[in-house]
Amino acid sequence: MKKPLLSLTALCLLFLPLAASAAVGDADSTRVSLVEHFAKKQMPRSINIDLHTVAAFNANFPSPATGSDEASFRFDYLMLGIHGHITDKLSYNYRQRIHQGNKAFEMENLSNTIDYAYLQYDFSPRYSLTAGRQALAVGGFEFLKNPVDVYDYSGMGGNMQAYLTGLTFTYRPATSQELILQVVNNRHGSTSESFGRLGENDHNPRMPLYYSVAWNGAFADRLIEFRYGFTAGELLRGKWEYTLSGGQQLNLGCVSSYLDFIYRRAAVDYPGLIRSMSRNEQGETWDGVARSVEYLSLIWETNIRFHRKWNFQIKGVYDRGSVYEDNAQFLSGNYLSAWGYQGALEFYPMADNNMHVFLHVGGKSYRRCRIPDMVTPKDRLRVAIGFSYRLPVL
Repeated sequence: MKKPLLSLTALCLLFLPLAASAAVGDADSTRVSLVEHFAKKQMPRSINIDLHTVAAFNANFPSPATGSDEASFRFDYLMLGIHGHITDKLSYNYRQRIHQGNKAFEMENLSNTIDYAYLQYDFSPRYSLTAGRQALAVGGFEFLKNPVDVYDYSGMGGNMQAYLTGLTFTYRPATSQELILQVVNNRHGSTSESFGRLGENDHNPRMPLYYSVAWNGAFADRLIEFRYGFTAGELLRGKWEYTLSGGQQLNLGCVSSYLDFIYRRAAVDYPGLIRSMSRNEQGETWDGVARSVEYLSLIWETNIRFHRKWNFQIKGVYDRGSVYEDNAQFLSGNYLSAWGYQGALEFYPMADNNMHVFLHVGGKSYRRCRIPDMVTPKDRLRVAIGFSYRLPVL
């Protein structure tokens, strides 16, 4: 718990004015922010602090963690967010999950529990530059949603390295359109942490980066919205990964519905789903590298706000994972085929929609993999009743 508090303290010291002051031009530099001191004028400033929490009583049949039936109270999310403006053009955003362990990985020297830690400078309403830990430019709407609003992610949505450090340039030709160019790290930790035990011919790339381009927009007064993205990155020397993703959302008053897809083809199994299914001769999880993999997730979600305080959500997911070329102990073929289904009834007691109570039922059914030495994940079903609250602290 000490490291998150230290991180938050450092951020506040960086962004908050050192002290309130009178006329900036005559004030001592220790009593105003550095920006005000050098600019010799007072700047607009703001700080917003939010606490995001999701707590519920969960009944799992069986539990994904233990493989047996399990019921318990659980905090699925506890996140702290700090955001605001330093000047009229310079803003910041910091968000950290404090319900998980805090481990700093060697690539970025930053905990993977930190989702956002970036500065954004708006050159004009059309152009902006973002620097720091930020979301990967992925198409689709499931990936866009705040994590506290997602009960269960799709296979790719839940196993993608979503938050990475780098630069993003955004161009907005119109208020309803934006084009994004992004360069970020393609992993947090070392190659062995990310891909498993490497072979003799596997070497770290000179620039382990993701290069992304995305197009987001809306038409007909946001009746139709879309988000498309393409990402490429060199995972190991000469071994690349390509991700094509997108989604369309239809907004019809009290009804909204989106359909997403995420397709991923990689020379090395970065998500690790197929690798985690493999067993060695001793029956232990294989620690080597799986190669030549493909993943596909299709996501459909519909929300029906049938009353100003009531919402019904239904969601379906199809996940597939395959090997397209024989390698080591991995034969070509389909390894993972799963259907996910979810339904939730939500009650919003307050007008601001910051809080809701929910009853959620979600499950996943796997088709058995018939390839030798592969263990198919167990089917699971979860029933949860709880609340989600985005509490504006300041």
